[in-house]
Amino acid sequence: MFTTEYDVIVVGGGHAGAEAAAAAANMGASTLLITMNLQHIAQMSCNPAVGGIAKGQIVREIDALGGYMGIITDKTAIQFKMLNQSKGPAMWSPRAQSDRMRFSEAWRLQLESLPTLDFFQGMVNDLLIEKDKVVGVRTSLGITIKAKSVVLTNGTFLNGVMHIGMKQFGGGRAGEPAAYGITECLVQHGFEAGRMKTGTPPRVDARSLDFSKMIPQPGDEQPQKFSFSAETQPLAVQKDCYMTYTSERVHNILRTGFDRSPMFQGIIHGVGPRYCPSIEDKIYRYPDKNQHHLFLEREGYETNEIYLGGMSSSLPVDVQEEMIKNLQGFENAKIMRYAYAIEYDYVPPEEIKYTLESRSIDNLFLAGQINGTSGYEEAGAQGLMAGINAVRKLRNEEPIILDRADSYIGTLIDDLVSKGTNEPYRMFTARSEYRLYLREDNADLRLSKIGYELGLIPEEEYQRVEKKRKDVELITEILTKTSVGPSNPRVNEILLKRGENPIKDGSTLLELLRRPEVTFKDIEYISEEIKGVDLQGYDHDTTYQVEITVKYQGYINRALKMIEKHKSMENKKIPADIDYDDLKTIPKEAKDKLKRIKPINIGQASRISGVSPADIQAILIYLKMRGN
Repeated sequence: MFTTEYDVIVVGGGHAGAEAAAAAANMGASTLLITMNLQHIAQMSCNPAVGGIAKGQIVREIDALGGYMGIITDKTAIQFKMLNQSKGPAMWSPRAQSDRMRFSEAWRLQLESLPTLDFFQGMVNDLLIEKDKVVGVRTSLGITIKAKSVVLTNGTFLNGVMHIGMKQFGGGRAGEPAAYGITECLVQHGFEAGRMKTGTPPRVDARSLDFSKMIPQPGDEQPQKFSFSAETQPLAVQKDCYMTYTSERVHNILRTGFDRSPMFQGIIHGVGPRYCPSIEDKIYRYPDKNQHHLFLEREGYETNEIYLGGMSSSLPVDVQEEMIKNLQGFENAKIMRYAYAIEYDYVPPEEIKYTLESRSIDNLFLAGQINGTSGYEEAGAQGLMAGINAVRKLRNEEPIILDRADSYIGTLIDDLVSKGTNEPYRMFTARSEYRLYLREDNADLRLSKIGYELGLIPEEEYQRVEKKRKDVELITEILTKTSVGPSNPRVNEILLKRGENPIKDGSTLLELLRRPEVTFKDIEYISEEIKGVDLQGYDHDTTYQVEITVKYQGYINRALKMIEKHKSMENKKIPADIDYDDLKTIPKEAKDKLKRIKPINIGQASRISGVSPADIQAILIYLKMRGN
């Protein structure tokens, strides 16, 4: 059947694989997606949610570049929340609960609509490599498929082992086999491989719970959405989630299973996520805490299955049953799935370039958990960039490398390549020094031009973004030039209503909007009394952008100055033919890292762990002497 050579083969149909396949196909490349189960494309293996702190910003960036995660989330969401609204807008992060089954179905239907994308259900267990260049794959059935490039997005499947108590099962997730052969092939070609661990909590039947004993967690009263596209609309009907707590009694029950815990007994060797520990790890590490909160997240509009967030575990089933029965409102609970931990292989991300291409095998790209990351969002972002750069390389075009000052996606990849990771990497707003600028509300203004030029953003959508940009500038100019005084009856009416001091002299509309409690709707109301000023008819995204920009202009300007300084370092290119051995003052450890990572500019070099400011200064002097 496979007699022709594909441009791109994507191995794995998770979140990274789905975005990689979509990007490559939408750029016009002949693409094949190979996955072990076509029914589980973009399966939500863990929590039925997308977004969260910094992760929501990543999803908005994926959407702005032409990826699908935001659109699929909007189409299948059952609840939407904007997190951290008590803080500044740089910390605001969108998050949505999704209908797990519909999410996977929507992804498959979206992918099947792409004419240059083919599908094949099978297990890839070998890479075809000739002269340090990948030329295809081989499946467990011995089928050989040729390709000009391959993107590996294997998730938790590489030599995956699941743990429940002292029992172990081979598998990539519950009910699905592990993938064997790829790690061994990579190691044979000089790659290093490590082990990481993650876990998932029990699922319970909603019909067996007493929600009256729990705290409702409703969605936002006026929900927003992830995608900037007009293709989706905000939720009209939302499902509540709930919150409950563990207790000292539950903690004591958990402790009875420590002697049969694969984590505490040294059976699990992989490093787990620091910021999402198992419930037994929480009890062990924080013995003074007598309770931990748990979130009950619905798996869909109609299903009765409930995800018990905060109770990831690998304890034996009898301990899991006992701890569940002793939670408030869970006295009659029925478990639908037990919790388990899973260990899997990954490749230390120092092995990849900033394009996500392997350093040692040409045209082989790696994306997602194989690079040591955690989370659907981090995986989707890498898949998108890997798919883009795989096609760009085939066309001999310049790669797309996002700067950390322009995106969280750029921060993610820069962190992985420059610093590596020995634990599952998770994105946080604190990881970006430019987070005041990299907000969720302006991702389209930052990145849509790139998506449009790649052919991933339709003309109509791009023109909509450009209209927003121009409208923001126009509205800001109107606010700057329009003055009002106390004679306008609506000015002090609004200020007093908002708890602000009334004005006695003239003030511009811009100055009024800078006041903390004054909203753009208030400015619209005031402007109705001003001849020649029309602020009506603009969409929410545009006016929201104006309000954020005006209120936080000082902070934004400070961030832009930092970015300007950062860009000056990024613009100082390091020639590909540089010989670091010529730099006698740089220590061997720093030279080795520079030679392995091959930074393309001074900014990237400065962020490599083990490269000091003195080393950077030596490189700058050397380049100046060379005339670079």
